[in-house]
Amino acid sequence: MSILIVSTNKDIKPWIKEFLQKDKTLDIEIFPTVTNKNKITMVLMWSKSNIDFKEYRNLKCISSMGAGVNHILANTTINKDVAITKIVDEDLVNSMWEYLLTCTMNVVTNQYKYINQKHNQLWKQQLSKPINQYTIGIMGLGQLGKYTAINFEKIGFKVKGYSNTIKDIANIKCYNKKEEKEFKKDVDILINLMPLTKENYEIFDLEFFKSLKKDCYFVNVGRGEHLKDDDLIIALEQNVLSGATLDVFRNEPLENHHPFWNNYKITITPHSASITNPSSVINQILTNYKKIHKNEKILNQIDKTKGY
Repeated sequence: MSILIVSTNKDIKPWIKEFLQKDKTLDIEIFPTVTNKNKITMVLMWSKSNIDFKEYRNLKCISSMGAGVNHILANTTINKDVAITKIVDEDLVNSMWEYLLTCTMNVVTNQYKYINQKHNQLWKQQLSKPINQYTIGIMGLGQLGKYTAINFEKIGFKVKGYSNTIKDIANIKCYNKKEEKEFKKDVDILINLMPLTKENYEIFDLEFFKSLKKDCYFVNVGRGEHLKDDDLIIALEQNVLSGATLDVFRNEPLENHHPFWNNYKITITPHSASITNPSSVINQILTNYKKIHKNEKILNQIDKTKGY
């Protein structure tokens, strides 16, 4: 029995260290160097890969190294009996909240504008509004979205939430797909925290942006495929949006030639909004590793039909 780690854009040495500190007897393989595919019973995966999982005849579970699973679901060679799990961790939730709080306050206090003014040696004061005059719209009310919405409301923001099904969150007006038009009304800062599904692929296009309040600010911490890249550029050039902070992209790392780099209205972070700390999550992964060999119900299994 072995665990295979599949990750081309993440440093896996801390993961291996944590695994072996917990259990020195663990047999760990690193893709693409696999000595015996028949020994692999669990895969820990972060990046997209063209790996053919049909060749892994004893594979029982594929675990994401984070909260998202679209990089796993993108692979069409996974047997229907193989379970797919995500990471659920309080540290991830807190770090996401802190990241989004930073982005939002940078908008509220005009920090993004001042950074751009500095590059042009421009001394110009910008008027700002108090936070209770800002409406934040959060799309995606799962564990991360709900926690974020509650915390924004607590510090004085007006908060709206959007999800496929109606959620009940105290002091927050929640909308579903049928009420999308009403949800978007008066949103000053739009935050995407949705999981990626077929239904919301490239949902953020020019038409969507034009349906928002003029000068709305856009924050994407969901998935790069939620966004139609060229349409964001157009929306910013036409002043449909006031700016955008992007933490996720179709291809990561973001290509050097991508136009996002040179757009002064776009702030780029390297998928750093919520970084998994191996020491914080290794126990839940090992618990599932043991459970799959005992045919027990595993933790944090996703619904493949929903995509999350």
